[in-house]
Amino acid sequence: MKYAYHLARGACLGSALLFTGNAVAANACNKTPVQPQSVQAIGRDMIVNGVPTSVVGMQFSGTTEDVSRAFRDFWIREDVPAKGRTNSSGLLLSALDDHCLYILSIPPQPEGDHTRGLMSVVRLGSDQADHRIPDSAVPLPEESAILSDVESHDPGQTGRTWLLDMPGNPQWNAQRYRNSLAAQGWVNVGRQPDYQSTGNRAAQGTAFAMQHGADSVDVSFSDHGGRTAAVVNAIRNR
Repeated sequence: MKYAYHLARGACLGSALLFTGNAVAANACNKTPVQPQSVQAIGRDMIVNGVPTSVVGMQFSGTTEDVSRAFRDFWIREDVPAKGRTNSSGLLLSALDDHCLYILSIPPQPEGDHTRGLMSVVRLGSDQADHRIPDSAVPLPEESAILSDVESHDPGQTGRTWLLDMPGNPQWNAQRYRNSLAAQGWVNVGRQPDYQSTGNRAAQGTAFAMQHGADSVDVSFSDHGGRTAAVVNAIRNR
């Protein structure tokens, strides 16, 4: 479930998660605009901020220009508008096919016979995705605002990660949240010592783990400009 944490963290930083999606959802969002040489599944079955999501790493034959041309030509044949945008993060190609938004992100890389990219698709629609770890399963800290919410589904296990922002000191917020979970029947299963930011002698955050039935959480709190940034990662075995 580690990738869920990184995806959540990226969403907080304004990354392209809003464009990631579900390449295998409902057999409707399963087109392959550019045939890859190899594929690495990063998250085939996820829910990102309420949207069914999948992210797949791909390597293609040809240069970035070759891949870009192939992407656009595919959607021309499908009679679907495609767009491209280049910035410091690389090339971002997108196409909206009915309720399926396809995104191919190609980071800056040396020109050669192979091109690496990240193929993502989001299945748009009015239907609310069903979480396997429902909101009611894990009470979140008081006064916290959700910056991102990522649920990932693996065989036998579900993980859901919230990235949160809240006012106040991280140590105080951590203690209050731990006490709140304990009052609701959660049991401590491990605790990490307060950690320090590089070059800062003052403790900047705290982390702990707790369990309640089939659900477990590991939580970390850190200072973020005088406020608290928290990551709550829940795992349910099934």
